[in-house]
Amino acid sequence: MTMFHLAVPVNDLKLTKDFYTKMFGADIGREYENYVVFNFFGHQLVCHQDPKSVPKQVSMYPRHYGIILDSREQFDTTYESCKQNNCEFFEDYFERFQGEPGWHHTFFVIDPSNNLIEVKYYENQADIY
Repeated sequence: MTMFHLAVPVNDLKLTKDFYTKMFGADIGREYENYVVFNFFGHQLVCHQDPKSVPKQVSMYPRHYGIILDSREQFDTTYESCKQNNCEFFEDYFERFQGEPGWHHTFFVIDPSNNLIEVKYYENQADIY
C-alpha cells in the first residue's frame, strides 16, 4: 500500500494527541515542539500547532478528510469508540445511496481544532471510485 500524507493545523497538541489516540487508536510517531506525527490507519497525519490557521467554524465543505475502512466490523468499532469517548459528532451515523452504487455507511466527527473527519465503509469496495 502506498501511504497518504496529510497535514492539518491544530490549536493544542495535548488535546490533539488525546483525541486521535482515544477516538481512533492512532499511534503517536515523532513529536516535536510544534507538531506531532500520527499513524492514522496506516497513513501519516501530521498535526501542526498553528492556532491562526485553525478554522473558526466547522464546515463540511470545502475541506474535510477521513478514512475508508476495509470492514464493517472495523467501521462499527471505530464508531463505538467515538461514541464511548463522547466525541463531538458533526453528523452521526447514516447511510448514503442505500441499495445503489456508492452505498456507504458514514459519520463525521470534529477534532478539538474544528477539523472535520469523515469515517466511511462501502458495502462494495468497487464503488469507492
